[in-house]
Amino acid sequence: MGKPVYAKETPDRGWGVFAGRDFAAGEFITKFDGPRVHIESMEGIPQEVWDHLLNVGPVDYVIPREPEVRTNHSCDPNVGLVDEVSLAAMRPIKKDEEITFDYSTTTVDDWHMACRCGAPCCRGWIGRYRDLPAEVKAKYEKFTPAWIKVL
Repeated sequence: MGKPVYAKETPDRGWGVFAGRDFAAGEFITKFDGPRVHIESMEGIPQEVWDHLLNVGPVDYVIPREPEVRTNHSCDPNVGLVDEVSLAAMRPIKKDEEITFDYSTTTVDDWHMACRCGAPCCRGWIGRYRDLPAEVKAKYEKFTPAWIKVL
């Protein structure tokens, strides 16, 4: 049996990951598989790799594989991380709906970018977890890796 998600081009955000079937709230969706790397300096890391790294610790990353590497950010996501790499539904998700998570729930370094997710609650930026407003952190309590909450 194949993965329960697939990648395809979106009309406005490049590639994205989509649900291959309906999911109930709380249900496991998929996980970020790939090599784990310990990086203290990003010097020499190719931009294509750097753009897609997933923090799994303060200086530990996963280089995600297809199709999960195509997962887009949203300030109003439908999935969240229930451990370092496993995505679960924050609410019911319909087949063919785009799967999104909040990149800030895994970001500890100074990386940041402007957000264009289009959600009504868009913060206008994506950055460090510690800089998220308290109410956003509370919303993500069950969908944020434990390691980042203690930093």
